[in-house]
Amino acid sequence: MQAIVLNGYGGIEQLVARSLTDPVPREGEVLVRLRACGVCYHDVMARQGHFPRTTLPGVIGHEMAGEVAALGSRSAAFAVGERVAVLMKDHCGHCAQCIRARDHLCEKGAGLYGEEVPGGYAELVCVAERALVRVPDGVSFEQAAVVPCALGTAYHGLERVAAVRPGEAVLVTGASGGVGIHAVQVARMLGARTIAVTTSAAKRAFLLEHGADDVIVSPELDFAAEARRLTGGAGVDVVFNIVGQMAWAAALKGMAVGARHVFVGNLNAAPVSLRPAHAILKEMAFLGTDGVTRAEVQTLLELVRLGRLKPVVGGSLPLAQAAQAHRAMESREACGRLVLTM
Repeated sequence: MQAIVLNGYGGIEQLVARSLTDPVPREGEVLVRLRACGVCYHDVMARQGHFPRTTLPGVIGHEMAGEVAALGSRSAAFAVGERVAVLMKDHCGHCAQCIRARDHLCEKGAGLYGEEVPGGYAELVCVAERALVRVPDGVSFEQAAVVPCALGTAYHGLERVAAVRPGEAVLVTGASGGVGIHAVQVARMLGARTIAVTTSAAKRAFLLEHGADDVIVSPELDFAAEARRLTGGAGVDVVFNIVGQMAWAAALKGMAVGARHVFVGNLNAAPVSLRPAHAILKEMAFLGTDGVTRAEVQTLLELVRLGRLKPVVGGSLPLAQAAQAHRAMESREACGRLVLTM
């Protein structure tokens, strides 16, 4: 099979096209012929060396969709030819977290695809049968690839972790990116007022077109005063913080009494500072979110089929152009999710 292999940590020159031996599914596994793989900023950070568990050399990528090509022994839930999406992470199915329907937090599975186990920058991949979800008719491979990570992270973080309620004000940082633009859609679907933050004025129209009620353009991520002005001085009820520490100071100043701050990502891996009194006096909550459950992915694929949500594919490139996709991500050129196709 053809694959893009991460040779080592560093620049895009570390992504090298290679011909690899076709993988063979083991017991409980399914061989998937991939048709699409989303390019997440996590992939960029993995290439840069921020995640030491990433296998080198190895195949990265965790946003996968394709067709069942072969079955390992004791794999009977899917048939060859079925269209499937792959969960971001493998899970064991029987630990305490899995039993509580928090399979995205399983600590006994193989982990995130594209780190310690091969991922989606390839024509074929072997995955655990339990990590597959059927793709409904009418949902494209590109759309299905985007659902578990970009759309799923937004949905789980807003609906389950932040528990967004109708009428609340939700502020999304990094709003034009793959997770951000889907968070705007999900917040709107949940009945919230959506305030999108971007560092580029050129992305204002894109954000409004995809559901933002208000857009704050803030190159320096100093958006607190404008967030308060838009909410009549009260501040926002939920901050969905995709960029992390870089937006922390403004997010804290822009939060309302009783607000929830959800950490989704942290692009520079730096820590934040918080005085406990700030949280105590205003009863603020500071939360984290990591992925999406299998049941939520099934729900989201049905919502996409019904047209309630629409995965935002910002562009499709052939697998061989993975380096170009990384370059577009690093330069912040991309809007929505870039997808590699096979």
